[in-house]
Amino acid sequence: MIRLAIINSPERTITVDNYNSLENQQPQPAPEWIDILKKDLNQAQFEFATTNDPALLGLAGPGSGKTRALIYRAAHLIKCDVRPEQLLLLTFTNKAAGEMKERLEKLLGFLPGELWAGTFHSIGSRILRRHFAQVGRTPNFTILDEDDSRSAMKHILNTLQIGDEDRKLIMQRGLLGRIISQARNSGISIKQVMEEYYPYRLEFLETVNNVAELYEQKKRDSNAFDFDDLLLCWLDLFEKNPQIREQYRRRFKHVLVDEFQDTNIVQGRIIDLFTGQSSVCVVGDDAQSIYAFRHAHIGNILSFPDRYDRCQVVRMEQNYRSSPEIVELANCLISYNREQLPKKLFSRNPSEAKPVVAKVFDSRQEASFVLQSIWELQNSGIPLNEIAVLYRSSYLTPEVEFALGRQGISYRTYGGIKFFQKAHVKDILAYLKVIYNPHDENSWRRITTLQQGLGQASFDKLWSKLKLAENPLEAALAGKETPSRGKEGWEALRITLNTLSSSSHDNVPGLINTVLEMNYNDILGQNYADQYEDRLHGIERLAIYAERFDHLSAFLESLALEESVFSDTSTSSDFSGGQLTLSTIHSAKGKEWDSVFIIGMNQGQFPSRRVDPASLDEERRLFYVAATRARRYLFLSTYREDYRNYGSGSEGPSQFLRELPSECYHLVDYEG
Repeated sequence: MIRLAIINSPERTITVDNYNSLENQQPQPAPEWIDILKKDLNQAQFEFATTNDPALLGLAGPGSGKTRALIYRAAHLIKCDVRPEQLLLLTFTNKAAGEMKERLEKLLGFLPGELWAGTFHSIGSRILRRHFAQVGRTPNFTILDEDDSRSAMKHILNTLQIGDEDRKLIMQRGLLGRIISQARNSGISIKQVMEEYYPYRLEFLETVNNVAELYEQKKRDSNAFDFDDLLLCWLDLFEKNPQIREQYRRRFKHVLVDEFQDTNIVQGRIIDLFTGQSSVCVVGDDAQSIYAFRHAHIGNILSFPDRYDRCQVVRMEQNYRSSPEIVELANCLISYNREQLPKKLFSRNPSEAKPVVAKVFDSRQEASFVLQSIWELQNSGIPLNEIAVLYRSSYLTPEVEFALGRQGISYRTYGGIKFFQKAHVKDILAYLKVIYNPHDENSWRRITTLQQGLGQASFDKLWSKLKLAENPLEAALAGKETPSRGKEGWEALRITLNTLSSSSHDNVPGLINTVLEMNYNDILGQNYADQYEDRLHGIERLAIYAERFDHLSAFLESLALEESVFSDTSTSSDFSGGQLTLSTIHSAKGKEWDSVFIIGMNQGQFPSRRVDPASLDEERRLFYVAATRARRYLFLSTYREDYRNYGSGSEGPSQFLRELPSECYHLVDYEG
């Protein structure tokens, strides 16, 4: 495993030792080009595009045209007779890289073939193929995707002396790969990662270390790299081979990086290594750094002005997206962050209504508020595809999804799947379907194979006999059939089903709680350890929805009808204009809508109760990102009922709402 012993040193100053000043040697472009820049760019963007400083940070707020400014800077350099092959443009996604090249081609009238522009990973792959011998590969090495890596680790795990259940736990939802990747990208040991982030799996520390070592060997033997290697080995190549590093520093006189706030420690160190003869220009917004869970290191951008000698900071503060009212709210909310590079957004867009903060009684009333507001937006000419409902966690969506489905409003989701398609919801419903319809083979299969030691083959043998009984549930409870393996799991299931079948079917929330408490809670913890709380809250939301039904039959019939509505994208209704968007805030980054709802603005939900004080700034940045997705209308909702303890008081409105000055929003006590 490649160790990164020197990447955590943000206090050092990166000097510009051999940099030839562009101020003295850069040719001046034609006046016509300068006229185009002045026409197309505002003053800050123009300064960013044309400055000659060897280290440049474009500190750009949301909707400020930062990528536009970066593209104009690249075009300006080419117009100043910098050869295209001396430019290196880096970004994060293939889509973003493609858009950068398209916009540059449109601006110049051609796309220089010698230009290097792409994602960090694609550029890393390109460099490693040129220097394959130094990294222990041949030039035709293959790149493992996530499925390939997972398969390789699973194969390695199968060769180790570890029990089937332990193997299942450590492979669950990519946990093994996540631990190894996090250690490599953070420059810390696997032990440190597991102690801090996965203490509930520390018993597997030795196994994870063994797999990591064998995985590295397997990649070498297979002449392959994974995605992490494309960055780590690029960094290692430059650090161990000064002559190669100097070759690229001489070649790329200008390194330009988009979305710099999303770089991890490894990417930040790679950029540092270009300095000396190269001009380093980065653009980003520390207030939109929300991907720490993907190893993004906000210190890269926060320390950039202090780390780089002769660094100029250009603040792009004009927001072209949102109304002045939304921008003012965004400025107020982010001002509470302790560590940040200060800036103050402003907007010259037409004035709109103040953002709305709606106080509602419970999550059902919150859904009613969203639905009524959508109706009013539609009546004012806002199409559905210009409306989004955003949330911190996907467990907050069920009531809104129910309401949309009942009205036949078509919607799409980002950052998750629809509520009824989620595995843990289907699991709970399968228990209820079995006691309602004992001949439901699919539900029997689902709940049986959830139990410890029982797989598809065991179920097939059991069901081949149970299905012959007049009532398979009664036959199972009578103990007429017993599996040859997994007896403990089967017995736990039988006890749960016996309790359910003898309970009143008039109390559906009680049945759901019985499933959870007697059998499913442990399964939920084992199968979704990293998402346990969110999924538990989703089940509790399902129980709240069930309160409106007086019998299990009515509940299951309603859900069946809801599912058919949700799956029918052609359902007609009085709503028009495409599909509404439901999205996690993380998945909404980079998108925008005319109207945005942020639901579940309660303490403990947003910010999440799992967040420690050190991570509170990132939660507030997440709120900042959500609020600035809106162009014209912003709605924030908070409720008094705590869905976790049916009808009890909640922890109150989010502290993020309490921090906002009352003059920057309109408060509504909704009673619809």
